[in-house]
Formats: sequence, structure tokens, C-alpha cells
Amino acid sequence: MCCPVAAKQTGSADTADMLTKRAAHQANNASETTMEKTKQSSLNKIRLLYFFFRFSTGSLIPFMPLFMSSCGFTHEEIGRLQAIRPIVTMISAPFWGGLSDRTGKKKLILISTFLISAICRLSCAFFKDDIQQFAIALCLTSVFYAAVTCLLDSIVVSSLNSKERLNFGKLRLWGELGNGISSTLMMNVCSNEAYGFEHLFVVHGITAAVAVVFMFLCTPSNQSKQNQVNQKTKANGSCNNDIIDWRRSLLDVFTNAEIASILGAVAVTGCSISVLENFSYINIKSLYKAHGQEHVLGQEISMYRVFHTCGGMLTWYYSGTWQKKLGPSGVIIASLCCVPLIFFLYAGVGDGLDVRTKIGFAMAEATRSAIFAAMWSSATIRVNIICPPHMTAVLQAIMDASYRGVGSTVGAYVGGFLCKKIGIANTFTLIGKGFVSLLCGALFLSSQMKSNAPK
Repeated sequence: MCCPVAAKQTGSADTADMLTKRAAHQANNASETTMEKTKQSSLNKIRLLYFFFRFSTGSLIPFMPLFMSSCGFTHEEIGRLQAIRPIVTMISAPFWGGLSDRTGKKKLILISTFLISAICRLSCAFFKDDIQQFAIALCLTSVFYAAVTCLLDSIVVSSLNSKERLNFGKLRLWGELGNGISSTLMMNVCSNEAYGFEHLFVVHGITAAVAVVFMFLCTPSNQSKQNQVNQKTKANGSCNNDIIDWRRSLLDVFTNAEIASILGAVAVTGCSISVLENFSYINIKSLYKAHGQEHVLGQEISMYRVFHTCGGMLTWYYSGTWQKKLGPSGVIIASLCCVPLIFFLYAGVGDGLDVRTKIGFAMAEATRSAIFAAMWSSATIRVNIICPPHMTAVLQAIMDASYRGVGSTVGAYVGGFLCKKIGIANTFTLIGKGFVSLLCGALFLSSQMKSNAPK
């Protein structure tokens, strides 16, 4: 028979054990709740960061070709001026990426380069009558701005875990929203005779200052991730042999077939979109002017920018879902196949200015934004996964150089030359047909290689 005192002590011990477990469970739940709130706070900061960064750039950069045209520059001169940024980006972006990876001071470099690039861009307003000084100002702007986008994307993606990376597009869409709101508002400003293009530079200066504040407050530091990379490097015994390690890493990167194919696809997309970015609005402006509707140009381009924003935001939002179903490579291939559609939409609207023409412009704007969002989201996430951990920024910079460097340089020069020779609409038609021919040739070669492969 059990002793009552012993039974009472056993019951007390069980109760204490239950209370201890309950307290531990509550503490664990509280800890998880706190971590979830902290993570949501970090994600909200990233959303604000993208919004104000793209709001700042959207207040001026999309209208630079129109500003150049108002300065009296020819189509060929505009093409050459627009080629400055991609050429400089091709050279300087990998430098900034390598510097940030070696030093680990990505946030400091991001904020400094963005601030200096904004100051240099504002100086372009003082050189609108001198194309040489205008070109120098653009060159200095491009040297520092080359670091900004690639570093920001690299920092953000590196701060996310493997599950959160698929939601990178949902973070990036806030940048598209900021860009859309800004460019829509500024189009009305620059088309208003009481204001004009000069006021865009004032707005850009103010919004750039605001963006710098949010970069300082909201940019993830990635300090813990940098410490992990440094520990891995020391564990591998390569801490005293950085040169050999970097040479080997770069060689591994450029001999990786998947990375090479991604860089190639990004460059081709950059070339195509560069032609559209530089000359599509000039084509729209010429058409409205020819039909005596220049007084409504600002209002209706604002409408087209709304479609541009909606197309990009929807694509950024669903990019993770599409990558789950098609894989990053499938999304990239689908994006390339849709590129000719944009050229045909812009070129196929005809010489009239009826409802069909305006719907064509709106669809072209939405498609252009969607293709970039799908391509960039898939390429950014995939490159960040497969590249060495100590080269995330430099490889993101190389990808940025492929898009804004190699691709945009070729696009600006080819677009400027063809638009001068055969006109903007005919240029769009020719490039669209050429792109279709290239895609058909690539599909034919791929099918031949598969049929000739040993079974």
C-alpha cells in the first residue's frame, strides 16, 4: 500500500513538472511571436526602402530621353548619350561589387554611391546647352549609380532564407509601385507649361535625399552573414591567399554553363528593352504632335505609366509562384519568347491615334514591365543561390553589367542608328522580326541537338 505522504509528494512533483513544461511552452511561443514580429518589421523596412528608392529614380530617369529631345539633341545623339550609362556600368559595376564583397561594407558603399550619383545627375540640368559637358555629367552619374541597384538587390536577397527568397518579387514590387506613382506624377509636371522638365530635377533632388535617409534606416546590414562567410573562408585555409581564391572563384563562375546562360539571356533582354526605353516615348510624342494632340500628351503618358506599373507589380507578386511551377530557367525562357511582342505592339499601332492605338501603347507598356520583372526576379534569385557565398555582390554586379552594360550599350547604339535611317516604328518592326528569327533558330538548333544526342 502506497504511503499518503509519498503519493502527495509524487503528485506535487508531477504538477510542478507540468507547470514547468507549460511555462517553457509559453516562453517558446512568446519567443516565436517576437521573432515573427521582428522578421515582419525587417520585411516592412525593405518594402519602404524599395519604395522610396524607386520613387526617387522614377522622378527623373524615365524622362531623360524626353529631356534630351527638348534640349535639341538628335535621335543619334540621344542614342550615344544613353549608351554612356551602360558602357560605364559594364566597367564599374563589377568593381563596386568586388569592393563590397572584399570589404564587407555593402551598406556604406550603397548609400555613398547613390548620394553621389544623385548629385551628378542633378548637374545635367546645368549643361543642357553643351552636349560634351552633358555627356561628362552622365558619365560621372553612371560610375556611381552602377553600384546601387546590384548592391541593393544583393543585400536584400542575401538577408532572406531559402523560403523567403521566392517572395523576393513581393518585396521588389514596392519599388515598382514607387516608380509608377513617381513617374505618373512627374509626367504631368513636365508636360505642364508652368513647370517643365527643370522642375523634375528639383523633385529628384528632394526625393533622393529622402531615399538616402531610408537607405540608412532600412537597409539590412548583413553583418552576421558576412561573419559566417569570413569564418568559412578561414576554415578553408584561404584567408591569406585572397588573390588566388578570387581568381579561382571568378574562373568557376564564368565556366558555369547555367550562370553563362543566365547572363546571356539578361544581356539580350537588356538590349531589347534599351531600344524601347530610349525611343518608345519619343515615338509616342511624335505621333501625338503629328495629330495635334500634344496638349494631352502628359496626361495620356501618365496613363501608360499606370499600365507599366500594374504589369510590373503583378509580375513581381506572382514571380515566386511561377518559379515554383516552371523553375527559374522556364520563367527566363518564357520571358525571352515574349520580347518580340513588345516591339510589334509599339510598331503595329499604325499612323492613327484612335482607341486601338492607345490600347496598343498601354499593352506594350504593361508587357515591357512584366518581362523585365519576370526575368530579373528569376535571374537574381537563381544567381544568388548558385554563386559562391563570398561573391554574391560581385556576381549580381556582373549580371547588372550584362543587362545595363553589354545589352543596353548595344541597344542604344543600334536603336539610335536604325531610328535615324528607317524611323522609330520601322526599327521596332525590324527588331521584332529579327528576334523571332533568332528564337526560331535557337529552337531548331536545340531540337537538332536533342535528336542527334546518343540514346
